[in-house]
Amino acid sequence: MPERPERDALDALEDATGTLEDEVEALEEAQLLEEPKRHPLKFVLRIGIGLAVVGVLIARTPDRGELLDAFGGAELVWVIAAGVALFVGIFASAERWNAYLDALEIKMPYPTVLRLYFVGTFFNSFLPSGIGGDAYKGVRIGKLQGRYTPAFASVFLDRFAGFVALAAIGLIGGVIELFAGEAQRVAAIAAVLSAGMAGAAAIVLFLGEKLLGRGRLVKHHGIGGKLRQAVRAIQAAARHRQAAARGYLFGLVFQALVLTYHVLLARALGFEGVSVGAMTGVVVVASLATIIPLSPGGLGFRELAYVWALGVFGIGHAEALAYALLVLAILLATSAVGLLVYIVRGGEIRAR
Repeated sequence: MPERPERDALDALEDATGTLEDEVEALEEAQLLEEPKRHPLKFVLRIGIGLAVVGVLIARTPDRGELLDAFGGAELVWVIAAGVALFVGIFASAERWNAYLDALEIKMPYPTVLRLYFVGTFFNSFLPSGIGGDAYKGVRIGKLQGRYTPAFASVFLDRFAGFVALAAIGLIGGVIELFAGEAQRVAAIAAVLSAGMAGAAAIVLFLGEKLLGRGRLVKHHGIGGKLRQAVRAIQAAARHRQAAARGYLFGLVFQALVLTYHVLLARALGFEGVSVGAMTGVVVVASLATIIPLSPGGLGFRELAYVWALGVFGIGHAEALAYALLVLAILLATSAVGLLVYIVRGGEIRAR
């Protein structure tokens, strides 16, 4: 028999289903498919902004030869090791998502979950919206199950667990560096941002539907009612102890691998004086820069964050920019694997 928290989560999800299937299909048609066609200039503008920021960073490099020398001097073995760490991180992320799928009784073979995650990672990196891959995973699972609410709840909770894990690692690393007296600005900013992330996550987890108010703005019927039901479902599933334990565990594993590939890239470029604890601050600042909506995936702003944060540790502009561009190259390379997976295996899925 399912545990009581799991039963409560499933009951809430069933209540939230209603006619949501038709509405999500309409949303898929109207937003996921038609919106890019209606607003192509918006996407082009966002790409242009991101590339312009990167261009400014390159133009502000005192000596372009230093930038090329930094690339040429990178030790390939450490660059490959960094790529492997990020690649393994996708496996950990798939297991993190699988924890919530199991909690919601969406039984999928792990290879299928992994395949969807690879394809979703590709969509997140190469589609106009940074959440395109999440929408893809939610729609695929929802169509198979005939219930979209639990599908999208699992995707949200997967992101939520990763968000909490990033906050935990950033807060620990930031506090350690503050006590060590190293790079106070980066450590302090990372600690404050991480504490804010942890606080926001706690508010979402414990307040849930109360955040939507008493019904003046978000009604208790119609779309507002379905939104409230979905929030209740997410809150109930998030409190499932087994799923939360697995989700947060693999969230921490993934963030540890992200930190690892950042450290390995620093080793590849021969950076001195950037400790593992200090690198957590760099990771937090750069990760949060990716949510800036002015460019796809924070393109340009993420590189700017790397250049600024590494500069605090005495890393020159050219070397820091080379580091940022290597991070971008590895992200795109690992994400592109999702395209190969999609071409070879397709996007159709079957229930276990």
